[in-house]
Amino acid sequence: MFFKKLIIFSFCLISGCGFSPLYKTQDDETITALTSQIEVSPIKNYEGYILQSQLIDKLNPEKTGGYKKYVLNVTLNAPTYTDQSIQGDAFASREKIIMTARYTLTDKENHKVLLKSSANVTGSYNVVKQPYATTIARDNVRKNLVDILSDKISLHMITYFKGLELKKEEQPSHEG
Repeated sequence: MFFKKLIIFSFCLISGCGFSPLYKTQDDETITALTSQIEVSPIKNYEGYILQSQLIDKLNPEKTGGYKKYVLNVTLNAPTYTDQSIQGDAFASREKIIMTARYTLTDKENHKVLLKSSANVTGSYNVVKQPYATTIARDNVRKNLVDILSDKISLHMITYFKGLELKKEEQPSHEG
C-alpha cells in the first residue's frame, strides 16, 4: 500500500515540475518537420560514412526530400586506443577505445552557427591471443560506439528544435 501511494505521489510531482517527454505524439510532426530540414554533410572514413547514414535516418525518418534549411557538419576524430589491463608478461588483456565527434549546426541562409558541440563515447574489449577474435571484438565495439554517437548527436538536434518550439509557445501572441 505504501509503494502505491509513493508511485502516485511521484507521478504528481513529475506532472507538476514542467516535465514533458521529448517524444510527444502531437509534437512528433513538428519536430520531425524541422529535423528533416537538416542536411548532413559527408564525414570522412568508414565510421564517418556509417555515422552520416545513421544521422540521416534518425533526423529524417520519413525520408522526405525537399529544401534543406540547415547543415550539420560533423568531424569524427580517429579513435584512440589505450591499454587498460596489462598482465605480468606485458600482454595487454583489455583495450579502451575513445571516439570523439565535433559538430556544428548552421543555418544555410545566413550562415549563422546555431549549435556547436562535441560528443565523446568510450568502449572497451578483451584482447586475446587470437588476432582474429581481437579484430572482431574491436570492430564490434567501434560499430557500437558509432551507434551511440549518432544517438547522442541526433538527440541533441531534436532537443535543440524542441527548445525552439517551446520558446515559440511561451511568447505572447500579438493578435488584435
